[in-house]
Amino acid sequence: MKQTLMGNDAIALGMIHSNIDMISGYPGTPSSEILTNVQKLKAQLKLDLYAQWATNEKVGFEVAYAGAIAGRRAAATMKQVGLNVASDPLMSAAYIGNLGAFVLVVADDPGFHSSQTEQDSRVFAKFAKIPVLDPATPQDAYDFVSLAVDISEKFQTPTMLRPVMRVCHARQIVEVKENHEFTPKKGKFQREISRWAAVPRVGRLRQGYEMIERINAIKEYNWEELIKPEFEACKGGKLLVLTSGTGYGFAKEALEDLEIKADIVKFKMPYPLPENKIRKQFANYEHILVVEEPMACIEEQIMASNVHGRLDNTMNVIDELQKIYIQDALTKLGLYKGENLYPSIPFKDEIPARPPNLCPGCPHRDVYYSIMKVFKKKKSIYPSDIGCYTLAINQEAIDTVLCMGASVSMASGFSIADPEKYTVATIGDSTFFHGGIPPLINAVYQKHKFLLVILDNSVVAMTGRQKPPQRQNGEVDIVKIAEGCGAETYEYVYSNDLNDTISFFKKMKEKYENATGPIVAVVREFCVLDKEVVGQHIHGEFAKVIAEECVACDYCTTVYKCPPMGYNEERKVEIDPFLCIGCGSCLNVVCPTEAFTVDEERSK
Repeated sequence: MKQTLMGNDAIALGMIHSNIDMISGYPGTPSSEILTNVQKLKAQLKLDLYAQWATNEKVGFEVAYAGAIAGRRAAATMKQVGLNVASDPLMSAAYIGNLGAFVLVVADDPGFHSSQTEQDSRVFAKFAKIPVLDPATPQDAYDFVSLAVDISEKFQTPTMLRPVMRVCHARQIVEVKENHEFTPKKGKFQREISRWAAVPRVGRLRQGYEMIERINAIKEYNWEELIKPEFEACKGGKLLVLTSGTGYGFAKEALEDLEIKADIVKFKMPYPLPENKIRKQFANYEHILVVEEPMACIEEQIMASNVHGRLDNTMNVIDELQKIYIQDALTKLGLYKGENLYPSIPFKDEIPARPPNLCPGCPHRDVYYSIMKVFKKKKSIYPSDIGCYTLAINQEAIDTVLCMGASVSMASGFSIADPEKYTVATIGDSTFFHGGIPPLINAVYQKHKFLLVILDNSVVAMTGRQKPPQRQNGEVDIVKIAEGCGAETYEYVYSNDLNDTISFFKKMKEKYENATGPIVAVVREFCVLDKEVVGQHIHGEFAKVIAEECVACDYCTTVYKCPPMGYNEERKVEIDPFLCIGCGSCLNVVCPTEAFTVDEERSK
């Protein structure tokens, strides 16, 4: 049966068709749709399976891994920076292994389009000594789920499936199983303390040797089942291209465009590679070019004098693949001497940049505006965190962004390093649950003085509006958690009237002056894209600008920065009616000359 599927849809369906019935993880682009689609399939097909978001990737990994230890087929989903959070259990799980299949789906983001860093999870798999599969297309993404399940159960090891953004979000007509009967395994935990309890040293040393034996056995499997058939189809000649994942498509197209004949070998499993058997094939070629992204995972394993790639700067050393990078590599090797067929690297100069911006009507904008109004930028430090509120960088309301939960830890550091300034940290509700609680406890017991503003819109807004714990279960309360950590805690329910928000932060400033430790302000908000609640908060109070009152001071366009606001040909600010959602927040405080007024006709 054929279906048109996005890569992440294909992975979700592949999980169902592989009888995986325990899936846990944490949302993050480009991985978010995987678990979301499993939840949709569960509802549509009335399946008895567990598919839930965890509070962070470490928790998600451990929940799913416990299922695999008990014999069920399980999977954990996350993006590449989430693997950093889950790396602690991963390294131990690689030693211990599993009974049921355990598939670790990590979506990479070459070119860091929606991430802080460009990581290569294949290298992490190599670090952990677990096999990794690298799909090139949505069809691969679907097929490789069942392959990962087979490998994981055959060798009793966690197995990574590593799609990249261009696979996750590409669409393809995918051949899938028809009328699959969902038959998951039953879990039955078998007590084996010497295996499941990760304690030093004798047991771990034995498992360490077993892990090395296992990875060598997987190398043989990789050669016999996956790689040998590829080489048997090769003819030899001047050029052999070794690749995996999206590199295959880029290499194939580039060679066709440039009219260069070469053999291409696609590694479905780029780690572990049977390096000696692969190197024996090199005698049939003058040049070996490795096309992969974003790091030299394959290249490092099969290094030889005629192997070229990222390590010798033949290929690009950063950024996602483009065909021009392959053309440049072939030119350096003397295999292509024609004219440039592709645009320059990259084409950033040709496309006007669109700065990051919060949505029209987003409460975050008013909160950041109020913080800056009260605490003054020159007198304050503003550490922030990972979430849609990070877009307040466009308001210059954020000074630092590091990783999930770091705003709280860094607030502690800034309070020590520069105590003369106010430190006002911001973090979202889901991010607070993910990584903000331990550093808050640390700040309380060490009495670090700062203000932590928890922006609680009760949704994981940036990654698809997943529902965080307090939205799913009212027994989880951020105020009680902050109080339980020992922090002096206050609550504010967001108002569209900026005067109210500014007044609240003036009170927080007074509390800050007399504080001896961290103060927490939980701001109860909403998301303008959250259809379930937005109607309760946006009442259709539209604004317009009195042209003769506008003095082009730039305050609304450079400090408040709501997308509908912009200059017309007369150098007067106008409000774009197609972008304004009628929140009415700009009607107070924002304009120094009070040029904003209610548009009575639209507001009716």
